[in-house]
Amino acid sequence: MKTEKTYIHRRVCLCRQCGGTGTVTVYAEKDVRREYPQNKVCPQCQGSGRVWLSGTVIKQIEPYAEPEP
Repeated sequence: MKTEKTYIHRRVCLCRQCGGTGTVTVYAEKDVRREYPQNKVCPQCQGSGRVWLSGTVIKQIEPYAEPEP
């Protein structure tokens, strides 16, 4: 007999792209020395600093049978 269960786990996490600040620092393409930073809204979390993280866990349960010698 084999049993299989699926769990869907959803939670709120900090955005990894902006580190939870909601903004990312970008530089102009010609700004080689990075003198003029510009803060823009993070495209991944849209400024909230948080994102939904979803994951699916599948567990299989099987009976244990000892190997024959």
